[in-house]
Order: sequence, then C-alpha cells, then structure tokens
Amino acid sequence: MPASYYLYVENADEAMVRAFKAGAAAVLAVSDMPYGDRQGGVRDNHGNIWWLSQRLSPGPY
Repeated sequence: MPASYYLYVENADEAMVRAFKAGAAAVLAVSDMPYGDRQGGVRDNHGNIWWLSQRLSPGPY
C-alpha cells in the first residue's frame, strides 16, 4: 500500500533533482509555502509520495 512521507532536507531544490535522477515523478514543483517551508513533492516508482521540505524560517515551533 503506498504511503506519504514528509521529509525535512537541507535543500529542497537539490533533493528534488536527486529524486528525479532516481526515477521519481513530479507531484508539486518546489516553491515557498506560506507556512515557512520551501517544499516540493514527488511520487516514487512504488506509488509513495514524498514531500521534500526545507525550513526557511524558525517559526514558533
């Protein structure tokens, strides 16, 4: 059964490039989100969705 993962990375743009090189398909292009993350999404060859996020601001957490 496919799953969805939310992964924080050092650089979301570089992580997306690496995912594409590994055969992933785009779900959402990398962009700055209103909640302080730079995020994109990919689907791997098993149907899993990976949300690759980079924290842009420290936020209240």
